[in-house]
Amino acid sequence: MAISMDTYKETFNGTGVESNEPIKPEDEFFHAVYIGHSARKNHLGTIEEAGKFHIRGVQYNMDEVHMIITLTKKVLVKTKTVDKKDKIECFSFQEGSLPYKGISETVCGLNANERALNTFCAPCRAQIIVAGILCDSNGSPYKTPEGKPVFGFIRGKGMRYSGVSDHLSNLTKLELEPIVQPVTDESRDWEKKHINQSRVVSKLTRDVAQSQYGSSVNVFKFEVGPQLTNEAVEKILEITKKTVDKFKEKFDWSRSKAAAVAMAASTYSTGPTQAQTFGVPETKTTQMDTQPETNPISTGFTETEAPNINSIASDTQESENKKPVEGFGFEDMTFDDMDF
Repeated sequence: MAISMDTYKETFNGTGVESNEPIKPEDEFFHAVYIGHSARKNHLGTIEEAGKFHIRGVQYNMDEVHMIITLTKKVLVKTKTVDKKDKIECFSFQEGSLPYKGISETVCGLNANERALNTFCAPCRAQIIVAGILCDSNGSPYKTPEGKPVFGFIRGKGMRYSGVSDHLSNLTKLELEPIVQPVTDESRDWEKKHINQSRVVSKLTRDVAQSQYGSSVNVFKFEVGPQLTNEAVEKILEITKKTVDKFKEKFDWSRSKAAAVAMAASTYSTGPTQAQTFGVPETKTTQMDTQPETNPISTGFTETEAPNINSIASDTQESENKKPVEGFGFEDMTFDDMDF
């Protein structure tokens, strides 16, 4: 007797059993990019140095990281510390139409001021998830052994929030030659918000900020790097379309408790196999949001999502008239039949 999946698939949707086994860092689709707070030995036995950048499952102990930003999302997270670990009490992916709700079924305030009026929501904080293709300083993408691009992400939260939101807002202000046709005022505005971020390389280095309690905190410092060719950008946009579902699976914790377990896992007992090693080019070793907004997963960033907008001269002064990088690595990659 043969059982057809089609007979039961729709009826049983959402009722199956999910494994809570953490995924190996080398097997993750989106790899966490972070700055080491203190020296520690990771799952491979490698010492991750304090103050250095680490791409979990890919490469460790770097002075800088480069990324082509593809997707961004603002989420709301309420946590409490239990046994020195953060436990999620409420989470909102803020998808769909208003009003947004968290997994607690509490209606989310439109901004920090509104959330402060509700004792349950007052501790909730906005975070910005920024995902993209990891690359070298010229925009040549890191590749898996199968020739696919390697994706990473950063999380802008706490004292890292304003720097991340400022950079994303700065990218919308770059005056680049339009590539969306026909060119109209509407198309130019849309392109700046949704495509500008994928037209340049974003360089991340470490900076240090002082908290209100007097402690030093590692934060991200951003620079706008080389502009990419129009052909490369078109391929990047096609890749981005194929990764939206993966993005939701990874970062929408309201979908599955297993996703939160996977995100919280910090160690894994075994090292990578040869097939899990990536070909990486050599490299050198609380802001309050006040504006209500709709908040879809975005291939861009709007000013309402960036509440602390300052002068963009430091990020963009030398980049506004950059020439596209010739020989960009995406021209050597075929994505038409790429299955992510």
